[in-house]
Formats: sequence, C-alpha cells, structure tokens
Amino acid sequence: MRKNIITVTKNALKKMNCILQKSNNKNFLFGINSGACNGFNYNLQLIENTKLDIKQQTNNKYVKLYIEPINELYLVGLEIDFLEEDYNKGIFESKFIYNADKNMTSTCGCGVYFTPTFSMEPKKYLLYFAYVL
Repeated sequence: MRKNIITVTKNALKKMNCILQKSNNKNFLFGINSGACNGFNYNLQLIENTKLDIKQQTNNKYVKLYIEPINELYLVGLEIDFLEEDYNKGIFESKFIYNADKNMTSTCGCGVYFTPTFSMEPKKYLLYFAYVL
C-alpha cells in the first residue's frame, strides 16, 4: 500500500476547493524554493495543466494537488492545514500552515521556512522514504 508523502487536512482541502472555484486553474502544485531565513520555503501554486506526469497527492475529486518530484525528499511527513481567522482564539489571519515532521526538518517561528535536518538514523530514514514511495 502506497502512503502519501504529505497529508492535506479537511480544512485545507475545503479552502483549496474554494480557491479553485474562483480561478481559471484546475490544480495545485506544491514544492519548495531555496532561500529565506531558514534555508527553504514551501511553495503552493495554482496551475492549469491537468496532464502532469507526476504523482497526485490527493484523492479528492475536486482538488488535485501535485508534488514536484525533485522536492519529495524534503516533504516526507508534512501536513498542510488551513487556519481560519478567529479573534477569540488569537488567530488574526487566515492562512495555510505547514506542519513538518520534526524528525525531518526544523522550522522558523512563522512555519513557512525550514531547514532539512534528517535527524533519523540514515538507515531508518531510507526505509521510511522507501515505504512512502
């Protein structure tokens, strides 16, 4: 059984679906960019192409999320969530958040930038990555 590299919560899928309904795009592409305060940052973008030759990460009929293959190693165990603004809970903006596997990355305070740590023993990490793929 193949396990997804990342997990997308119901809240994130709901927001992605809302974005797709308001745009001319059909899919999302998720990856990373180098730079920023902590080495890399997450990149979620809208794309039109529906015939991509890369793995689809969601089984939702409305939202298609693809991962750039070269970035898979850095995204293992990541969860994409969406937080709604709620002043009573101290949440002052609506935004996607990225919950990284603490064995794989360290993040800065905002949670958008990260540095790969690969703190697992190399042997365990390779077995984990092989299981996911």
